[in-house]
Amino acid sequence: MQVREKNMLKTAKKAPFYGICTALVTPFSGGEVDYPALSRLIERQIAAGVPALVVAGTTGEAPALSEREKLSLFSFACEKAAGRAAVIAGTGSPDVSKMLSLSREAAKIGCDGLLIVTPYYNRGTESGVRESYRRACGIGLPILLYNVPARTGTDLSYRSVRLLSREPEIVGIKEASGEIGRIARYLADGETDLHVYTGCDGELLPTLALGGGGAVSVLSNVFPEACVRLCRLFAEGKIGESREIALALEPLTRLLFSETNPAPVKSLLSSLGLCGGEMRLPFDEVSPTLAEALFSSYRETCLRLKKSGEKEKRN
Repeated sequence: MQVREKNMLKTAKKAPFYGICTALVTPFSGGEVDYPALSRLIERQIAAGVPALVVAGTTGEAPALSEREKLSLFSFACEKAAGRAAVIAGTGSPDVSKMLSLSREAAKIGCDGLLIVTPYYNRGTESGVRESYRRACGIGLPILLYNVPARTGTDLSYRSVRLLSREPEIVGIKEASGEIGRIARYLADGETDLHVYTGCDGELLPTLALGGGGAVSVLSNVFPEACVRLCRLFAEGKIGESREIALALEPLTRLLFSETNPAPVKSLLSSLGLCGGEMRLPFDEVSPTLAEALFSSYRETCLRLKKSGEKEKRN
């Protein structure tokens, strides 16, 4: 999506995407990656106009994937997307040498960018975490920082974000702390030279309103068209219409995070026949109660979106 005049960020760095980047699930069948299902998922995203895809990120169960599987996923996604959407490789690791090796291979394969989560479990020092990111610079791909302290045990400090933003290769941040105030601070500060994306679907519209670039989204696995439309309408200045979509999506968004992602979204995608619900341990299937609630909320969301679409046409 190229439409963007209002709320233009001050940074001159090229944005890896504007609007929605879907954090793709990794479908499995019999313990192996289900590539036919992944192909269908990618085509569905591209048909909806999603401009970028994250492969082997949190929603893709990255910690449970081998390096061989990740490289295969990167290669498959690049070949399938064929330039129609950017492919951003999730290459973060608590082992910085493995992160660097995987990032170099992703560049060779032809990925368009890197999403690098802070080194988890090790809980590195601030200076050590910054140096980890700096060593990924020069690989040849734009880098998105990824802050998700609830999963990593490490909170990327505001000071570190500001300092890292001075690196030309570090072009953006996926902020998934759940604190919209952080996103506002990045965007208000003239010293933080980054495109800012939320990693929390419920913050998509507020992030756009603050001048951010959009979201790395779980919800768009289910409703890619609606998420793209929300961003397009906002960019066109149709704030009321974009708000209606955001409110229509909100109940399902809450349910998708009522248990640890990606279990709920995979359950719903399975109910919709888009891929199997198989996950790798330590994930397990969601409860039958939640599975039923997710499907019921999906149907209600479809009705809400239909009404908002009818209003949009009348206007």
